[in-house]
Amino acid sequence: MLFIVQKLNQLPLKGIRVVDFGQQIAGPAVAMVLADLGATVVHIDPPSGPQWQHQANAILNRNKSCLSVDLKTPEGLDQAMALIAHADVVIESFRPGVMRRLGIDFAQLRETRPELVTLSVPGFASNDQLRSEWKATEAVVAATAGAFTDMGFNRVLMGLNPCFSPLPLASSYTITMASSAVVLALLAREKSGCGDHIEVPVIAAMMEGLSYNSYQVADLPERYKTMRELEIERRQANNIDFDLSYTDLQEYLDPFYRTYQCADGRMFYIVCPSHRNHARRCLEVLGLYEEVMAEGMPEVTDLHLPVTEWEGESSLGVYPLPKRWADIISAKIKLVMLTRTSSEWGKIFGEGQIPGAPHRTTKEWVNSKHCNDAGLIVEVNDPEYGLMKQPGPVSWLEESASRLLAPSARKFVSFNQALAELTSVSVAPLPAPDQQQQSKGWLDGLRVLDLTNVIAGPHSTAFLGRFGAEIIKVEPVVPMYDPLIGTLFAFQADMGKSSALIDINAVEGREAFNRLVRSVDMVVINAPERQMKPLGLDHDALQAVN
Repeated sequence: MLFIVQKLNQLPLKGIRVVDFGQQIAGPAVAMVLADLGATVVHIDPPSGPQWQHQANAILNRNKSCLSVDLKTPEGLDQAMALIAHADVVIESFRPGVMRRLGIDFAQLRETRPELVTLSVPGFASNDQLRSEWKATEAVVAATAGAFTDMGFNRVLMGLNPCFSPLPLASSYTITMASSAVVLALLAREKSGCGDHIEVPVIAAMMEGLSYNSYQVADLPERYKTMRELEIERRQANNIDFDLSYTDLQEYLDPFYRTYQCADGRMFYIVCPSHRNHARRCLEVLGLYEEVMAEGMPEVTDLHLPVTEWEGESSLGVYPLPKRWADIISAKIKLVMLTRTSSEWGKIFGEGQIPGAPHRTTKEWVNSKHCNDAGLIVEVNDPEYGLMKQPGPVSWLEESASRLLAPSARKFVSFNQALAELTSVSVAPLPAPDQQQQSKGWLDGLRVLDLTNVIAGPHSTAFLGRFGAEIIKVEPVVPMYDPLIGTLFAFQADMGKSSALIDINAVEGREAFNRLVRSVDMVVINAPERQMKPLGLDHDALQAVN
């Protein structure tokens, strides 16, 4: 029993050794995620230091041993190869072919050591004949992908094209996809004894992350077009300038998906469109539900029917609401939101289980009690900058949370110290390389029950399915989301899944659901404990079934 407790408290990637040649954001951050999860990581910079000279390097290289190596000299190349010889994972984020020209050929390395996992994070794919040699900074990738032009309706209507964002969106998507891929490859290695080579182009990750904002559906029914889309079409057809002010733009937003001014002059963001219960709870907590219904708001039973067969012109839970009802509801919400401060509304919406939050500055957020108590912000005493507030780990297991929430600062070491650190790691034995097993998907044989909705959850399970897992998607018999969310998003997020409609609140449905639970290895849910427990979907309830 003591052994089991020890194992539970152990960080999940303990015993995994990583050599990180990454520069800029995405490459070092992938290695940071692995280091946070317990891997031993050696980070290598060129003699001139990081390509990106920024305080963020203190975050990106935490939990790592850092040293400079000159790969352009025979001595430096020998040192790099000596470190790689004791690694399980090697990461680089240069343009395709750069590492090979420097003398580090991933294909050759894996011929000698088939258990090695190698990760390349180029800006553009190695087979992109036009762009693979471009210097793919964050801005170059975003500009190429269209993120500065037509990715958002607001900027189009305000005439702000191009509209530059300082957010490293491309790298952010890359980090989660690449680090997840490395972990899945390591998991597969436990069966096959073989590693793999992974390439995650930054622009590919960005397009996957933003696809819901950018794909177009031919002959989309008119009722799915938002007020912003209709206004864009109207202005284009009539050659009208795109010059909406920020204030005027608000009137083209769905009332359940916009910001409102509060009594303290600050703004509150309501984000509960397309869900019947959320919209109703929002109006109820604002004291407006009966008033809106008394004005004739229809109730449509089946939003999946053609509009011509609806019992009325609209309904709560429809997204987007038609302009007439959007104007009526938003005018009422505006007046009520002015009666309390933004923080008061934050508490009310939280207790009412309604998606929404007061606008905060970054400084307010990182210093908030919730942010610090939840481990979303941690403190690290960096050797260069001293005590810093840093983002907490991207993910953790509950049993090892305390260790994950106490990361170590980066440390600067010599080559001999770095080599000693890698060689001192206790390595678990691997099976003999099995090429037949390696030819299967990384997650071949894994069965996953998917109870997720909207984007993040369904995309996560689709990601697992991409590598061979069998995904069974369970949907409620009566959908709670507008088809715009439940159907259109599913074009990408439900690819490759089997699906079933089950009423888990009915005896027969619960029996069918329990049979599925007994047949799978994993259940994925994107809902908080307070929602899962009454439905018998919490951890303990599912463990009792399987």
